[in-house]
Amino acid sequence: MFAWAKDAEIVDVNPANGIKRLTTGDGDGFHTWEVSEIVQYENRHPRGTMARMALAIFMFTGLRLSDATIFGRQHITQIRNKDTGAWEKWIRIKPGKTDKSKVRKQPVVVEIPLLPELEDELSFAPSGNLTFLVTEYGRPFSENGLGNKMHQWCDEAGLPNCSAHGVRKAGATVAAENGATHEQLKAIYGWTTYQQPDHYIRKARRRKVASSARTLLVFDRNENEIVPLSEGIESGGTKTTKKSK
Repeated sequence: MFAWAKDAEIVDVNPANGIKRLTTGDGDGFHTWEVSEIVQYENRHPRGTMARMALAIFMFTGLRLSDATIFGRQHITQIRNKDTGAWEKWIRIKPGKTDKSKVRKQPVVVEIPLLPELEDELSFAPSGNLTFLVTEYGRPFSENGLGNKMHQWCDEAGLPNCSAHGVRKAGATVAAENGATHEQLKAIYGWTTYQQPDHYIRKARRRKVASSARTLLVFDRNENEIVPLSEGIESGGTKTTKKSK
């Protein structure tokens, strides 16, 4: 707020500079979906359903709830690949959350390739609508409406702790674990600072390091045990034999 006030020349200085961010709880926020939970959701909601399409949109675009409610065919465009000369389908959308910021003079526009997995799911969307996700009455969802509907679909799949935002976090986690850079994550999710992608990249690195070091926790229980020489084994250059009693 003070950053905006300073840019608007309402105040001369920002008194909030240098103040650390507040943290609540464990700082993790919404539950991040595990791969097993995604599979469980897909098993409950087959391809062609609105529930399945919603999961694919959140997973393969990283859109927030507010942006998923307006996402439609008008946001898909064809761009020529400069290297191959082939035409490719891309998603081009201006996130509403960024657009409302008066601090930034030019809103961020998210441009990401339309993945085949998502394109396949979108092929089931009914034609004639401005948005891919619609209610049972064929109308676009409101932000709260889509959030509540996603909770309902998760409950039906036996996943009460899962939410739409958790899918977005799962996508960022998978991307980071697959080697996505700060700039790549910023481009996909429309982030403007390094703080957000850094959280996922550091978490992915910790998981990889822990995975590679897991064998270091295994200890040898026979390490200090004295094992007698077997019959006929040479010790110190001399062949020993078992003595009879």
